[in-house]
Amino acid sequence: MKKAFSIGMLSVLAIGSILSGCSGSQDAQQKEGSDSSGDKKPVTITFWHRWPESQPVFEKAVKEFEAKYPNIKVDIPSIASAQYAAQLQAAVASNDLPDIFSNQSAVPTDQLYQLGLIHDLDDLFPQKKKDEFYEGTWTEGFTTMDGKVYAMPHFTPRRFAHVMYYNLDVLKKAGLTEKDVPKSWDELIAVGKKIREKSSDVYPLILGVKTDWLMGGFIGQMASAITPDILPNDGAYAGFNYKKGEYEHNSAGIVQTMKFIKQLQDDKLLHPNSLVIDYREASALFAGGKAAFVIDGTFLTSELQQNNKFSNFGVAPLPTKDGKPQYYAFQGETKASVHVSKNTKHYEEVKLFLQFYMDRIYQLELEMGVEGSPIIAQNQNTKVDNPQFVQAQKIQDQTFVLSPHQYVRNLAAIKVNTELNGKKPKENLGKILEGYMAGQIKDLEGTLDKLSADYNTALQDSIKKVSGGGAKVSLKDFTFPNWTPFEPYTKNKYDELGK
Repeated sequence: MKKAFSIGMLSVLAIGSILSGCSGSQDAQQKEGSDSSGDKKPVTITFWHRWPESQPVFEKAVKEFEAKYPNIKVDIPSIASAQYAAQLQAAVASNDLPDIFSNQSAVPTDQLYQLGLIHDLDDLFPQKKKDEFYEGTWTEGFTTMDGKVYAMPHFTPRRFAHVMYYNLDVLKKAGLTEKDVPKSWDELIAVGKKIREKSSDVYPLILGVKTDWLMGGFIGQMASAITPDILPNDGAYAGFNYKKGEYEHNSAGIVQTMKFIKQLQDDKLLHPNSLVIDYREASALFAGGKAAFVIDGTFLTSELQQNNKFSNFGVAPLPTKDGKPQYYAFQGETKASVHVSKNTKHYEEVKLFLQFYMDRIYQLELEMGVEGSPIIAQNQNTKVDNPQFVQAQKIQDQTFVLSPHQYVRNLAAIKVNTELNGKKPKENLGKILEGYMAGQIKDLEGTLDKLSADYNTALQDSIKKVSGGGAKVSLKDFTFPNWTPFEPYTKNKYDELGK
């Protein structure tokens, strides 16, 4: 899901053909969509997404939508999340995008907009409607471009904090209770040894190491308890020090966290399959009683309950070194959203579906224990009879801290991010953890040093290219010396710097 790909690799000729293909036919295509809706001719709209945890929600919602609008069929083909980026990139290159498609960090909103591939959604979002969403949802470069909406949120923007799930059956068999759920690394080791003493084939912790974005995310979050100055997010700015304006993947927090995971592996406190499975396989083994703990996002409650038919579990914060506080940086933007192809022939039908999306799909995400809604009132008013999901959401909400955002300081940083997306290294913390655990990486610190150096070079080159094109942007726009981790970075902080 997080694999990088440079759309900049498209040739000038290919981009030119995309832009010309988008420009002449839109009015006629929109008219065709309106006509088909007006006389109730059968219409099929295609929707691509990358959220397997939301698949049961979509299946239920589409049945309801098609019953309400019998002339409209919604086709949602099955796409493996790991393959989504490549499929989307191919569709961009061939100018053959579906009517609706989920965003992907490898093809940022700015790039889709510059290529003329996405439809603005302003008519769906008058100011009164926008005000229903969380503050920061309508962020330039993510959901808006030049002040118009080009991406509709899928989940709450307060998402991707990591939590630890515990299997109550496993704890009980080991003579343990919820009071024994570890808050620190030492406690995890102590509890883990008790679990291993009771069974030869049950382990304290299991991880889906093959899901590298998840590994990078929880490493950064655990590391924030040791070196809070380092941004604990996944994505392009994971490992970034906003006080200094540079990447520090080689921070003490990241190094010590990776060494701790390796120690668990060496001490046989980590399930041996962890190195060769993804997060869904890890959750299945956890639900099957093969591990006491698993680390994942809050959406795992739905995965366990619906796919694994398992409900005897609880949710807790991640254990940290010495039990110190942790956080996950919330920068206001919505990272999970959907776009509409500018070339859709059925825009009126698409609008009906997107309105239904906001009215019903958001609500179903809550009711089915998948994720919170981006609309504040829905989270407050929707009855959710799912204590584990409610607890996971509570922990996630408490873990988020509003952090600095370079886009707020200078909109030209959006273009820098697009450039960086094509220049950044293919390596990431998750892949390095996998190589380290497999014994392929012997010099962990040296590997992380190189990752930092490569990222810093890519950022500097991206800033140089954008500024060389006439935009006023510098590394100073990525530096926030008045940032204090664990304290929300509010508007007055930007004012202190002078935007």
